[in-house]
Amino acid sequence: MVWILLGYMWLFLHRPFEVWPILATIRLERLYMIFTILAWFVIAPKTWTSNRNNIGVFLIGTAIFFATLMSPYSGFGDNLATENWFKCYLVFLLIMTSVKTEKDLKILVTGFVLCFTLYMLHSYREYHNGRGVYRMGIWRMVGVDESSNDPNSFGSSINYVIPLLLPFLTLALQQTKKIRFRLLMLILGILGLAVLCIQMTGSRSSFVALLATLFGVALLSKYRLRVLLFLAVAAPAIWFILPEDLQNRYMTIIDPSRGPANAQASVEGRWEGFHGGIAVWEQNMMFGVGPGCYSRATGSSIQTHNLIGQVLSELGSLGAFAYIAMTCCVLINHLDAFFLYRRMKREGREKEGIYAYRVSFAVLWTFILLLLIGTGSHNAFRPIWVWYGAFQGIAVELLRKKAYASPARIEHARSPRLPGRTET
Repeated sequence: MVWILLGYMWLFLHRPFEVWPILATIRLERLYMIFTILAWFVIAPKTWTSNRNNIGVFLIGTAIFFATLMSPYSGFGDNLATENWFKCYLVFLLIMTSVKTEKDLKILVTGFVLCFTLYMLHSYREYHNGRGVYRMGIWRMVGVDESSNDPNSFGSSINYVIPLLLPFLTLALQQTKKIRFRLLMLILGILGLAVLCIQMTGSRSSFVALLATLFGVALLSKYRLRVLLFLAVAAPAIWFILPEDLQNRYMTIIDPSRGPANAQASVEGRWEGFHGGIAVWEQNMMFGVGPGCYSRATGSSIQTHNLIGQVLSELGSLGAFAYIAMTCCVLINHLDAFFLYRRMKREGREKEGIYAYRVSFAVLWTFILLLLIGTGSHNAFRPIWVWYGAFQGIAVELLRKKAYASPARIEHARSPRLPGRTET
C-alpha cells in the first residue's frame, strides 16, 4: 500500500499532467486516487494510528471547511485551494491507517525525498532548456509544473524537503559498506542539487532558510567543528561561482542598493500583505473570506505573501487557532520523541529508535522553516502541513512502542536459540 501512496504523492508533487497536457485529458490524478482508495479497501490493514497530530490536522481541516462554506467569494465547487487541501487530507487518512511498521515508514519518507528529487531534476533540465522567468532583474528558475512553479514557491518547496535527508542519512549509515557509500553519494548529490536549484530561483527567503538549515544542523551535529569548517570552505566557493546578477540579488538582503528598486518594493509588499491581512480579518474575524480569496476581497492582483496575514484573512480566528494548535502538536510530539529516545539510550537501545527520532526532528525543523519562510510567503495550504504531520505522528508512535517494550521480550528477541531447543 505504501508504494501506491508514494505514486500519488509523486503525481501531486511533480504534476506530470500539467507538463504533458495529454495526461490531463484522461484525468490521471483522479483515476489514480480512485485506484488508491480501492487498493486501500482491499489490502490495507485499516487500523488507526492515534497521535496528537491528528487533532492539529483535523482542526485545520475544520477551519478550511467553514471558511469555504461561509465565504462570499467562492464555494466548494470552484475553490482550488480547498480542493487540493482535502486531497492531501485524504492521503493523510490513508497514511495513518496503512503505515504500521518502521520499514513502511522508511519507504514512505525515503520515497517522498526521491519523488521530489525527480521533480527537481526535471525542473533543472527545463531551466537549462530555457524555461524560467525574468523577474527582479534576473533570470530565475521555476518548477516544471504550473501550480507551484513560482520561483519563491519552488525554492520554499526544496527547503521543506532538505530536512528529510537527515533520516535518509541515518538509513544509509545502517547499511553495508558498499551500499552505504552509494547512498551517501546519492544524498550528497540530492543536497548539492537542492542548493543549486535554490540559488537559481533567486528567492531571498529560500536562500536565508537554506543557510538556517545548513548552519543549524551543523551546530547540532556532534561533528560540528568539521561540518562548520567544511561550510566555511564551501560557502565562498559556491558564492563566487554564482553569476553577478544572482550575487547582487542576494546582497539586497543586507544592502537594498545592490538591486533594482522593485526588489525593495517586494520586501515592503510583504509587510503590506501582513497589514492587509489584518484589515481583512477585522471585518471577517471568525471564518475569514475563504481559502485563496484575499485578492478577491481586497481587489489586489497579488496574494498576502505572509503566512499570518493569509491565515487571519482567509481562515479567520478559527484558522489561526488551528495552525497554532498544529504547531504545538508537532513541538510536543518531538519533546515526547526526545524523552522516549533518551530512555532507549539509557538502556543501550538507541540504534533501535534513532531513525524514528530523526524523522520527528526533521518534521519539527521543517515546521520551523514553514514559519520562517512564512514571513515572506503565503504557505498555509501546502501539503507539508498535513503529510509531514503523518510522518511524525507515525514515527513517534513507533518510537513509543519500542521504548515501552517489555525488557523480557527484548531479551528474548536478542538471545540466540540453540538448534532443536524448544520453549516451555
